Amino acid sequence: MGILNATAASPAEFDEKHGHSLIEGEEVIVAFKTIRDWIAFTSWRIIHVDVQGITGSKKQYLTIPYRSVTAYAIESAGTFDLDAEIKIYLSGHSPIEFKIGKGSDVSGLQSLMAEKLDRK
Repeated sequence: MGILNATAASPAEFDEKHGHSLIEGEEVIVAFKTIRDWIAFTSWRIIHVDVQGITGSKKQYLTIPYRSVTAYAIESAGTFDLDAEIKIYLSGHSPIEFKIGKGSDVSGLQSLMAEKLDRK
């Protein structure tokens, strides 16, 4: 999976468009979107929504429980870099990589991942 040029989005906007994918009591903490795709970090898991097809009516939802994450890497944007890069490592799989726009709350995401992986 590679989400390029994702920008920060409102958790409420994710709820509005994809709230049916959440379970009772689950809260979206951080969300990012491209023109069509989404990635949300919730209180229990990471959800990637891959919108497919010309009309966008077909969607694939990938759920990654935090307990499945073995490691992560977050590279902040530099002076000349436009994007921050995030890699999420899963046992037995290639890392999931995506980029988020400069100005996104990288330190907040770092804290969230550290907290969630510490509680495994």
